[in-house]
Amino acid sequence: MKKTLIVIFIQMWTLAVMTAGQLQCDPQIQYQKNGQCCQMCPPGTSMSSFSACTEPLCLDCDEDEYQDAFTTEAKCKRQPYCDPNKNFEFVKQASKKQKSVCMCQRGFHCSSGACLTCVPHRPCEPGWGAIVQGNQTHDTVCHKCPQGSFSDESLWDADCALWTKCESGYHVGRSGSDKSDVVCEKSRGPHVAIAIVFLLVVFVGLIAAIVVCLSRGKEAQKKVDLSEVRVQNPLIEANSESEAPGVEVVPPGRPLVVTQPSPEDAAPGVPEEIKDDPRDRLLTVNGNYVMQENGKAEVLSCQESQSGTLG
Repeated sequence: MKKTLIVIFIQMWTLAVMTAGQLQCDPQIQYQKNGQCCQMCPPGTSMSSFSACTEPLCLDCDEDEYQDAFTTEAKCKRQPYCDPNKNFEFVKQASKKQKSVCMCQRGFHCSSGACLTCVPHRPCEPGWGAIVQGNQTHDTVCHKCPQGSFSDESLWDADCALWTKCESGYHVGRSGSDKSDVVCEKSRGPHVAIAIVFLLVVFVGLIAAIVVCLSRGKEAQKKVDLSEVRVQNPLIEANSESEAPGVEVVPPGRPLVVTQPSPEDAAPGVPEEIKDDPRDRLLTVNGNYVMQENGKAEVLSCQESQSGTLG
């Protein structure tokens, strides 16, 4: 039993001595070589085979290469290839110290967690909007447009838009829906109503003026017609304007009698004289004067005598 304890003690002491003799190197930036702690090359570089332990020869990574940690490797790592045929977009290398990440083109997202290819986002149909837009890792989430909003296109990156509010001077000509916007129409202002009233007044005035002109034209035409009748028939003129004393206008068929003033009515001292005054002549039915010779009876005109004979 004592021998066993002694053996265990000796082994533990030997292990402690060996551990105390080993070097303590920083594993992040150093490595152990030939019992020494040697320096690694920094990120973005690779180590040359001719490097010394404490002062290594580090070389920059080439284009499309990277190194994201301290290393003793002689070559940098290759950047991943973003294939546009798989809907990846070209990524320009930003740094040689980190790995580039292939990004899906706009409107696409990764088909899986490994993102081996990209698939298009789901479009939201008219009447639906994108409550959550698609991005690099997840698809679009659509929802029905609520009251007061609409969507008239099939889009993956736009939510429902609010209806247009008609400004002052406009009114709603057509109501909106979940697929169409409100249509605003210009309202008729007071100036429009005033213009309409003015036009109506002008129109009524023109009508009234036309009616008055037509009435006056008819009256003037009647006067012209009456004048022509009087010129053509002197009997009417004589009947209407004669104021000679002793002349009586009688209807056709009756002889006209002219009353001569009596000698007593004549002025004293003035000799009686019979003057041939046309107003004292008898008128025929046709309005002609009766021809008379001294001491003879009235003689009718040739035409009237013949007409009377024929009658």
